Amino acid sequence: MTEIKFCFSQDESAQQFVALPGCAAWGTLQPGTGKLAAASPLARVHRYSGSDDPEPAFALTAAAEPAHTLCTVAPQADSAPSRTVYAVHDGSGRFIGRITHGRSPLGIRQAWRIEDAGRQYSAVAYKGNLRGWVAYWACSPFWAILALVFLVGGDLHPSRSLWSKPHRARWRRRVGGGPGKVALDFQSGRYRTDAGVPDVNLIYAQAVLYGA
Repeated sequence: MTEIKFCFSQDESAQQFVALPGCAAWGTLQPGTGKLAAASPLARVHRYSGSDDPEPAFALTAAAEPAHTLCTVAPQADSAPSRTVYAVHDGSGRFIGRITHGRSPLGIRQAWRIEDAGRQYSAVAYKGNLRGWVAYWACSPFWAILALVFLVGGDLHPSRSLWSKPHRARWRRRVGGGPGKVALDFQSGRYRTDAGVPDVNLIYAQAVLYGA
């Protein structure tokens, strides 16, 4: 299987570009592991000004000049209260798919679903794996102690990663009513996807939403 490897970067170097009108420079999608800033990233990410945290909206543009829009991502107004549905359109305005953010069947974990426009391709992921969640809750009694240590040391803003919940996610294709092979894999800040996906821009849109 041919794979595409990339990461979503939001550091300062990834925001040094002119954003689209009405947007703010939000980050870039970098090929490979992202350890070194790529001279030509896969895409630049623009966040629409005024879009709030629960339902952000983005535009992805190519890095080459003159830049052109790869896709836009915006929440649909008719989303149910328990979930948010994002519509993804390509640069010409053609609808290419939707991304749904909701909960797992038991309501315990966040769930993300990717579907193409014809709903022939569908992949679902749940945030965090069993091992990660067990470790997270097992360590939770020590958070108060760690917080006190940081406060005594004068650090009022400890690393976000110290408190973050498990983020590992695998989007598995739904085939015949059951899970199939992995379509998109996220681990340690890096993504791997099958190069044979219907539209890679739909995958890029999911990566940006997951990292928002």
